[in-house]
Amino acid sequence: MAVVFSSNSCNKEIFENDELTLDRMAYTGIQLRIDGYYYKFDNQTNTIATTYFFYEDGTLLHGGGWPFKTGFDGLEENFRSENWLEMVKGNKLKWGLFNIDGNKLSFERWYPSSGGPNPAYVRSGEILNDTTFLISKSVRPKTGEAKELNEVYHFKEFYPKPDSL
Repeated sequence: MAVVFSSNSCNKEIFENDELTLDRMAYTGIQLRIDGYYYKFDNQTNTIATTYFFYEDGTLLHGGGWPFKTGFDGLEENFRSENWLEMVKGNKLKWGLFNIDGNKLSFERWYPSSGGPNPAYVRSGEILNDTTFLISKSVRPKTGEAKELNEVYHFKEFYPKPDSL
């Protein structure tokens, strides 16, 4: 049995990723160090839960998470591997944008979806010092869906950073 979909009957918006809503702005400030990455540690799972690289051109790279049994050395070896670099280069879900206004940080990126388009969320919070920030809110601009968070990220110097887009 063949199933035929008519393009006239499909809502195009259903099959498209959310648009990013933040403007791309060059970062020339001193509020956050960007000569490395930021990580959030999860004590319950003993993992580096997530990592982010920030770039002068206003882009953000989501580096993913890592089991902590190999520590930062294993994570950073992964960041330097050709396979990882190739994977992130062509993966839209790894990239996003960020803005800093005074001590306020906002960043937006796409998140994976199971069987549909990828939603974009803006996470925002406060810069505590040039090596630490707190993300307190996540909002999906397309729907207004919002969630309160309490995520503290710490800086780790790292060289060389993967190239930004």
